[in-house]
Amino acid sequence: MIVLILSIVPSPIHKLGPLVPVLNAGPSNSTYGYSRQWASFGGPSGPNGLALDGAGNIYVADAQNYAVGKMSGSGTFLSIWGSQGSGPGQFKNPIGIAVDNAGNIYVTDSVNSNVQKFSITGTFLRSWNSNGTSNGAFVHPQGIAINGTGYLYVVDQGNQRIGIFRNDGAFTKFFRLGPPGNFTMAMGIAIDSQGFVYVDDANTSFKDGFSGNVTKFTQNGALVSSWGGVNSGGTLFYPQGLAVDSSFNVYVADSFDGESRVEEFSNTQKLLRTFGSWGSLPGQFSQPMDVAVDNQGNLFVADPLNFNVQQFSSTTGAYLASFAYQRSGLLSTPFNSAVDGLGNLYLTDQSNERVQKFKTFDGTFLTMWGSYGNQTGQFNGPSGIVVDHSGNVYVTDYNNNRVQKFSSTGAFIKTWGSFGTSNGQFNGPIGIGADSSNNIYVTDNGNDRVQKFDSSGNYLLAWGTTGNGSGQFNGPQSVSVDAGGLVYVADTGNNRIEKFTGSGVFVLAWGSIGSANGQFNSPKGIGLDTAGNLFVADTYNSRVEQFAGNGTFLTTFGSAGSGNGQLVHPEGVAVDAMDNVYVMDTNLLVPGTADNRVEVFAPFHNTAAVRLTMSRNTAFVGVSLVNLVALNLTVSNYGLSNETFWVMILANNTVIAKQNVTLASRLSQNVLFAWQPSLQARATYNITGQVQPVPGDPNPANNKIQAGQFSVRMQGDVNGDCRVDIVDLSTIGAKFGLQSSDPRYLSAADLNNDGITNIVDLVLTAGKFGQTC
Repeated sequence: MIVLILSIVPSPIHKLGPLVPVLNAGPSNSTYGYSRQWASFGGPSGPNGLALDGAGNIYVADAQNYAVGKMSGSGTFLSIWGSQGSGPGQFKNPIGIAVDNAGNIYVTDSVNSNVQKFSITGTFLRSWNSNGTSNGAFVHPQGIAINGTGYLYVVDQGNQRIGIFRNDGAFTKFFRLGPPGNFTMAMGIAIDSQGFVYVDDANTSFKDGFSGNVTKFTQNGALVSSWGGVNSGGTLFYPQGLAVDSSFNVYVADSFDGESRVEEFSNTQKLLRTFGSWGSLPGQFSQPMDVAVDNQGNLFVADPLNFNVQQFSSTTGAYLASFAYQRSGLLSTPFNSAVDGLGNLYLTDQSNERVQKFKTFDGTFLTMWGSYGNQTGQFNGPSGIVVDHSGNVYVTDYNNNRVQKFSSTGAFIKTWGSFGTSNGQFNGPIGIGADSSNNIYVTDNGNDRVQKFDSSGNYLLAWGTTGNGSGQFNGPQSVSVDAGGLVYVADTGNNRIEKFTGSGVFVLAWGSIGSANGQFNSPKGIGLDTAGNLFVADTYNSRVEQFAGNGTFLTTFGSAGSGNGQLVHPEGVAVDAMDNVYVMDTNLLVPGTADNRVEVFAPFHNTAAVRLTMSRNTAFVGVSLVNLVALNLTVSNYGLSNETFWVMILANNTVIAKQNVTLASRLSQNVLFAWQPSLQARATYNITGQVQPVPGDPNPANNKIQAGQFSVRMQGDVNGDCRVDIVDLSTIGAKFGLQSSDPRYLSAADLNNDGITNIVDLVLTAGKFGQTC
């Protein structure tokens, strides 16, 4: 029941009032509903194209994030712009990138078949394309370069030609290498200080005369020479991007998988040296896409499959550094999560090869650690994550076949595991759980078993074989342990949940393939609440199901989609001490296009706002108020468990004050807000108190009540009609001499808030006489 008490009396200004027992508690509700969310897609840098400006800053055409990324010459992240799409400033596959002398950036998009131009700050300026064969049109444009006079040269791969444009997009001419068919897969382009144009062709077919070579042209497109391809006796297998230095040496990124290197040729076309080799270690490449060289002898290589830009000495060939950017708080395939006892959520940000830590209450980013690799503290497919009762964090490192242990701040502690089938070895570890003694349970996915270790990684026991019988598995994923030491395993390939004792003795199983309640389509993440109920991420049914510990179906929430409360292939599930459910919502089929967020679902606790009092309702612009506006909102938790929620005050439906409160079951609490209303625009404001979220409450009025109004008026406008006139003077005259203790006193007539209506108020009003809003 809602009771509204509105009084205009002074209220003390403080934060939290006393806890008061609720005498008539309402019914509880075990249904879950959408509460809040945070994060969005942000993958690791995937540099296809590479360019340098005059200050040595590095620009990358970032195909992983559908964006342009900017770093300093030392690798410090500076900015990023762009998103997925076909509109201005959007990309589908940015490939080539170039910077002119004024700092403008030009980017080719092979899927949108266009060139876009941006200012030095990333502001979209213009684009041009028509996706065709006419003059100035493109089909799958690739590399782009700018000559000394500001003309753009664009590799129009689909039309087997090079287009020349002014920097405003006006078409000038095109040229191609020989008859159509010879120039079959042109990729990279570079221009030297004399205006000569270099183009490479990635087609290594021996039938195509110049294919696979680097070809040199005059600025007007006349053929000068060609060299380097394996079909003409050279060493280039699959050339992509290229660059020319001030000595006219040519650097070519050869992305053939078995080679994956950069080759340097002299101005006489002699092979001088090679940089790198195939692999993922520093100084190694996995299909490098582009190169750039500065005036200080530094060579930069775009290596998108290793998610970085690598720096070498162009004079010695020595590896110098690797650069990549990871933006905190953004996600690329969030896989699993865990909540500690302090209200922090840890998640494996799988495609970013890291762990991120957030506050559970509002998603505030706290810290992150990890990068791609196989060294300590690095990851190759971080999957499961759990926090033990001592606050240590354990992560399964899937492709490195190991478990890594960290402190709560990400400091590396130890690791164990290697590839194999023996005790303590793994074939793709995924899920990880911890019991009350800090023993660690790991689902060994490829070996179809669960292994148990102590907190130091010492092997204790294992159970499970391949199959669909009791205690057997088919690609098990998540594992969770309840307060009694019982172990729950998501037997993903068998579309069921299996329950065991801590020593691996089979207890029961439930589930089958389907979309009905209690059925699954690839169950992956699981989590337990304080009552021992199990939440299961039913990944390809795009929902979460809740079960009692004995397998009895309780409820389900979520549906397919990207809206609030909807899910696209949910992966991990974690539950906090107040039974809020955190779901890692990803998109497994089309990474980067949707979701990649944390969604929070909360139990319905029937929390209500039951009383709201207000201490002052008038303020005047230009007057220093003595009394702030104070509002006292009383809230009550009618549910049977604790809840954390927002308590807020709204003026004309705009939040002007808000704070979070954790309220125990069957208790009420006062929350007081105070602010200076004269800082707001002149208007009359309707005041509302609200408790949020209480998702899905059948009676929204339980959570929102009106308090009344306050006005912010022009000084001297006593009656609030937006003009100062005789009516205002008369009103003050009628209240002249009245003090605030007098019931006839009108606060609106006391302009200076000194507790009495007197000559000062008349003078203030007279000084504004005739003015209007």
